[in-house]
Amino acid sequence: MTAEVLLFAYGTLQDPAVQTAVFGHELEPGAPDRLSSFRLSHIPVDEPPVDDLQVTAETDLTHYPILIPTTDEAPPVPGRLYPLTPADLTAADADEGEAYRRVRVTTEAGAEAWVYVAAER
Repeated sequence: MTAEVLLFAYGTLQDPAVQTAVFGHELEPGAPDRLSSFRLSHIPVDEPPVDDLQVTAETDLTHYPILIPTTDEAPPVPGRLYPLTPADLTAADADEGEAYRRVRVTTEAGAEAWVYVAAER
């Protein structure tokens, strides 16, 4: 059996259509969780959506969500924890643009997970 890792998703990776486009399959439903020490922001979409991506009504085509580290008392960011295979994580890395970097975090539920946040500039 392939070892799994956890990914905290707070934006488009929660959408089953995006999951299928990125991973080639929908992810398990995942568990709700929240992440502190970040604030949710948005960045403009630089590229058009992938042709085979069936965009849902919830998907914002003009901006992507992004997490910015903060020391302010920002409200926790809601999201979901998804178990991924190492191959899924590699696919997510390839999909995320230069604006993002992957870091390890501990969620409010105490889970150790990966999350994509704003890249340092």
